[in-house]
Amino acid sequence: MNIDNLQVLFENYMANFDLINSPKHNENYKWEAIEQVQREWDIDAENISEMIKRAFCKSFNLINNRIVQPVSGIVALAKVEPETIRAAFKELLKEDCGDIDARQGRILSFLDTCNALLEKHYPGKWKYVQDMRSVIDYLAMIKPAENYLFKAMTAHYFAKYMEYGNDIGAGQTFKLRNYYEMCDQLVQQIANHSGLLKIDDGRTPKWKDPSHHVLAYDLIYCLGVYGFTNGMKMPVSKKKHSPAKQSACREEMTQALQQEIDVLQDQIDALVTSLSGMLKWDFTGQTLKTKAFGVVDIHRQEGRYVYFTVQGAEKKFSIPDSIAGGFLIPEDTEIIKSCKQEMDLLKQIDALEKKQKIKYMEIRHYQ
Repeated sequence: MNIDNLQVLFENYMANFDLINSPKHNENYKWEAIEQVQREWDIDAENISEMIKRAFCKSFNLINNRIVQPVSGIVALAKVEPETIRAAFKELLKEDCGDIDARQGRILSFLDTCNALLEKHYPGKWKYVQDMRSVIDYLAMIKPAENYLFKAMTAHYFAKYMEYGNDIGAGQTFKLRNYYEMCDQLVQQIANHSGLLKIDDGRTPKWKDPSHHVLAYDLIYCLGVYGFTNGMKMPVSKKKHSPAKQSACREEMTQALQQEIDVLQDQIDALVTSLSGMLKWDFTGQTLKTKAFGVVDIHRQEGRYVYFTVQGAEKKFSIPDSIAGGFLIPEDTEIIKSCKQEMDLLKQIDALEKKQKIKYMEIRHYQ
């Protein structure tokens, strides 16, 4: 591993620590999400579906996102086959004395079990499908001291810049052992850096991670997402194998498509982060102008909808599109400007999600 580049990453991470954990970005949500799992996880819970739902309710962008909802799929399966899902998790989580290859085998068995059940009970619900990343993240959130969160693109980006020697792979060639080895090497360097240890210990979430496994993932993630490469030496490019030495064409296409999906997801995540940092408005009790109904009194606001009454009939407008489109007209021009910016972000996210959906459909073609 390139220790010089790693030390630059540590310095850039510490220098930008307040930025990445500001309300706009809040990378501390990883610790908060795992804290929620640690508090709620009980494999012997009577209602395992509700338990899983509560445990992973803060995992948005870690596992669930706007395109796929693997957690929702597990919750749905646990409603119809609770004991099957309970048994699948018990098998996934059983002790293996650090045998990572055996752990990857159990991950694949869990995938096969759950996806077969999804095909049986929810055919066509592609958003519910489980993949390698989602199951790795279940493990990392339930047993964080023994596992690491995973995101393909950021992991490969980190491996490239830190010149990690072993191939992580992708798709069916993914090697959990090599990824965990890379993370273990990173944790060893973290343990010798007093500055990183100090800021990690001072995080606002009450749950602490003495293993520093979550910090390791955060460093890997932030390197790619925030571009913490300033001051690093460019990694030495390696000669690529000829096509004849690559995996079969079908597998290559699947891997390439998955990488494109991961790139799109990184772009979506960045836009969602920007979206979450925008100001939120509560119009309850306010009098506002409308294009179609004149002046109206907003008597309540629920989520993205505001409600008002016109001639005895309740009507609703959605925010921010009704303001951006000029149908609901607040006096404050900053609100109008903010809603237009929010709509622009939503349109960008929607366009990326459509591209991602097409890639998912292409992957299904090659499987």
